[in-house]
Amino acid sequence: MLARLGLVIAAMAAAAGVAAAEDYPSRPITIVVPFPAGGPTDLGGRALANTMGQKLGNSVVVDDVGGAGGNIGAARVAHATPDGYTLMYTNFSLAISPAMFDQLSYDAVRDFASIGVVSHAATLLLARKDFPAGTVPDLMEMMKSRGDRILMATSGPGGPSDLCALLIMKSVGARFTIVPFKGTAPAMTDLIAGHVDIMCDSISTALPQARAGVVKAFGITGAERSAFAPDIPTLDEQGLHGVNHDAWSALYAPRRTPANIIDILSRSLRQSMEDAEFRKLNASQGQEILTGELATPAGADAFLAAEIKRWPPILKDRPPAN
Repeated sequence: MLARLGLVIAAMAAAAGVAAAEDYPSRPITIVVPFPAGGPTDLGGRALANTMGQKLGNSVVVDDVGGAGGNIGAARVAHATPDGYTLMYTNFSLAISPAMFDQLSYDAVRDFASIGVVSHAATLLLARKDFPAGTVPDLMEMMKSRGDRILMATSGPGGPSDLCALLIMKSVGARFTIVPFKGTAPAMTDLIAGHVDIMCDSISTALPQARAGVVKAFGITGAERSAFAPDIPTLDEQGLHGVNHDAWSALYAPRRTPANIIDILSRSLRQSMEDAEFRKLNASQGQEILTGELATPAGADAFLAAEIKRWPPILKDRPPAN
């Protein structure tokens, strides 16, 4: 009797999900961006909301819920009603938060359903223009010999430049002196002034400085050369292996969102990613649109799980900041 009742309830739930998808979306969709307005993730989220709204024929709005390194907004979405009307557009912080915070009110794997990884921004390894090393092998030798005498600027714990620094230290087997700043803009100012030695920064802000000759660019940290600077080789090409980190962004829903609604959202996301204006807006921010398996729910789920597993052993070795 209980078994039959369970089957009936399951059938009713499935039928309700199908019915919900038949008229979905029938009201505005909210994309939560778990960071303050005006930042790169917010700008990417707004571009996506506008384009997906056009593809869905429905209003899609952004709600910036900043704080705690993205965790306040992420918790809100994790515990939202899983009906497809509350989504989250976030970045790599979702993957590193489990390793950086002892207690989270959500589980980064179990509480979210991936819709797709949307974009990534390549990162450049830079040095002050008068830094003695001229090649990546020279730089690696200096890192090994000088160790903590090398000053590496970052935007603070958990930021893209900080993760880049940790990966380089792990690859080279050396520990630098980390100099945290409140953002990459003041860090770049001190790099140009020669007060720090090296740093990693997004290609959108780093490339103009490198082209102007006020800093020295050693290479791209990603697995492949950037479409925005195909002439700059990757660090891996030059012998510095394992420094593969791009600042990626992705779209998520609460985990129990019906599969047919996820399908609708996934289809409209892929259509948005093929939209010429959307690609142009992302390019202006140094963001390259991703394609293939990562742009699917299954591929994005696997990617997030792998990223979450990747960072704990790296983050635990962070040296004390200067």
